[in-house]
Order: sequence, then C-alpha cells, then structure tokens
Amino acid sequence: MTKLWRKKPLLLLLFIVALLSSSIGSAYAAANLEPIKAFFNRGATFVLNGEAWQPKDANGKPMSAIYYNGVNYLPVRAVAEALKVPVNFDAATQKIYIGGQPGGRTPIFAVPMEIDNIYVIPSRDPKDTLVNGKPYKEVLKIDQYGDIVFTLDRKYKRLVLDAAIVSPGEHDVEFTLYNAGEEAGNTALTVLETHTASLEDSSARMIFDVTGLDKIKIHVQSHNLNPYIYARIMDTSYFDSESSSATEGR
Repeated sequence: MTKLWRKKPLLLLLFIVALLSSSIGSAYAAANLEPIKAFFNRGATFVLNGEAWQPKDANGKPMSAIYYNGVNYLPVRAVAEALKVPVNFDAATQKIYIGGQPGGRTPIFAVPMEIDNIYVIPSRDPKDTLVNGKPYKEVLKIDQYGDIVFTLDRKYKRLVLDAAIVSPGEHDVEFTLYNAGEEAGNTALTVLETHTASLEDSSARMIFDVTGLDKIKIHVQSHNLNPYIYARIMDTSYFDSESSSATEGR
C-alpha cells in the first residue's frame, strides 16, 4: 500500500501531461484541421521525365493520388524526392520547405565528393591547415591543379567557396565551375562560372550558382598554366539554398 501511495504523485503527473497533450492536440486540430471527403485515385498513374514512376512512402509502400473536388493531390515528399528537390517539415512552425530551408548550410566535407587523391588531397595536418596565419580544421590541398566533383542531387542553390593561395604560389588561380551531371552531355565542357583567388588576398570567398545541378566539377588551375599553384580550399566553405544573388561577408 505504501509503495502504491508513493507512486501516486508520479501517476498523477503522467495523467496531467497526457491530458494536456491531448488537449493541445485537440485544440490544434479544432483550429487547423478541416475534415473533407476525399478518395484514393487508384486509377491515376505517373510518368516522371518520360518514365513510369510510382510514389512510395518512407516504408516503400506504394502511394496513390488523393482525389478531392476535381483535383488530384500528390504526396509532396515523394514528388520532391523524385525531382531531387529537398523537402523539410518544421513541426514547431508547421511550415513545409520545398527546395531547401533558408539559413541551412551544408559544409563541403559533408557533401559526397570525388577527388583523385594525387592532385587534390584532403588534409588535417597542421602544416596544411594553417592558411596564411589562420588555422582551420580541414582543407583541400591543391599544390598543382585538380578537379573536385560534388554530388548535389539538385539540393542546393549556391556553393560558397572559401579558398586561398599560399606562398610560393601563383598570384592568380582560377576556380571554374562545370556541370558534371549525366544530363550535361556535350555541355560538360562549358564553363558556367570562373572566380579568381590571388596571393595578395589572405582568403577569397567565391559564390557559385549551382541551382538545379545534380553534379558539379570545380576545376582549379593557374591562369598562366603554371603547374605549381599551392591553393587551399577551407572547411568554412559550404552549400546552401539561399538566393545566388545573396552576398556573404568574409
């Protein structure tokens, strides 16, 4: 009997929490959720970019369009993922973000990357990560020339690239953006953007527009084709979904 009595305050607290949660949920539903009469349209089929496509939920179960008031409604997450567009739901604000959440940044070392490990070397060595007197945790070390290929899956709009040239490097090194996706075809050799970093700058912040690209290549090379450039790309570089016209301070 004594043990049961000691548990009563805890049981009462749990009951109150459950009651409040139920009340809050009911209040939200009453204010925001409107019941409708809709139907699963099992007859609707899908063609995505010329090929048959079936939307599925997180467990791989096939999903159907919902038919309501003469309109077919599709599951936003399944469609966004098929189109390789990021989708996020903020439960606190009840906002659904399609195409990336403003303010979100993905460091370059968190993005799938292809390098040859000969001309482009990721390094945490303090000799390499101390760039023009400023320490970093990790850098891409490019002492001659090289290519870095990032797989984006159309998730981002910008690449904000922080780079520097360390002595005795070239005074001008070009960072050039190419479309490296399969759909690029003959246009893969077309320069999309070029930015320049100079030895006179302790670091250079370059903003590339990568909107709608599955894969990109950043080619790093001296403007004068000098084979020794001693460039560094720092771990403060990132991808985001801000407008490509947005400016960034160093």
